[in-house]
Amino acid sequence: MNAIEIRNLYMKQGTFEVKIDELDIPQGYITGLIGENGAGKTSLIYQLLNLKEPQSGDIKILGKSYNNARAEILSDIGVVFSENHFPEWQTPKKLEKLFQMYYSQWDHELFMKYLTQFELPYNQKIKSFSQGMKVKLNLATALSHHAKLLILDEPTSNLDPTFRLELLRIFQELMLNEQHTILFSTHITSDLESVADFVAFIERGELRLMEEKEQLISSYQIVKGTDQLLDDELDELLIGLEVKEDSFTGMTTEGQVFKELFGEKVYCRRVTLDELMYFMKKERVQKKVMK
Repeated sequence: MNAIEIRNLYMKQGTFEVKIDELDIPQGYITGLIGENGAGKTSLIYQLLNLKEPQSGDIKILGKSYNNARAEILSDIGVVFSENHFPEWQTPKKLEKLFQMYYSQWDHELFMKYLTQFELPYNQKIKSFSQGMKVKLNLATALSHHAKLLILDEPTSNLDPTFRLELLRIFQELMLNEQHTILFSTHITSDLESVADFVAFIERGELRLMEEKEQLISSYQIVKGTDQLLDDELDELLIGLEVKEDSFTGMTTEGQVFKELFGEKVYCRRVTLDELMYFMKKERVQKKVMK
């Protein structure tokens, strides 16, 4: 079963468009949503939360549609943003009273457990919290009503490295329950490389790829060598080719070909998610210039 199913989604805001023909986020896994700033990640998340209406297309969350099950869907979603969306004059205690009325499965003991774990005061106004503390409170509330789907929009961007690692461990513990699903949008791709099962890459409002993470980063390789080794045929095997000071760097799915041809004359290794985005963008820009 898929936690999220998108078909023929189209949304326009000003001159920016989001166009996704098909995207399935499998239930029971962590899916990383990657793309540079302005690629459309947050716009897509707003669609998933029904905060903005698409011009066309269908979205199903946990097998349900917002058209006839909006309240039920929202009760099954936990959301964490990088910025605070809670009233600054509230305390976690007063905030909890609101959530107890809104969420039928609100768990006070679980909420207190996370406040203790995250070292957050129960009776202190949110305006006195640091930015990192506000993100931690956001996370505590998202985790305390037994949400089946967690949607995270840059949750680690304002956190110190120690808590980021703690947060990633919490996500991994949650996934021991196969009913949980996490959609994790972040520009800190090293976080995804350690916890994500799948990766969806958004560029300019469109889905470039959606694949299992291990399959993805093992399919692409970074190749480096002297530019004298290249010819037109080998150029075609390289994505986002760069030539500087008589040496080349590029991404390829044919790393074995280069190793068989040149052996130790080329350096070849697996790609990182940052490099995947960089070289795919460079390839797109190069093709646009050539037209």
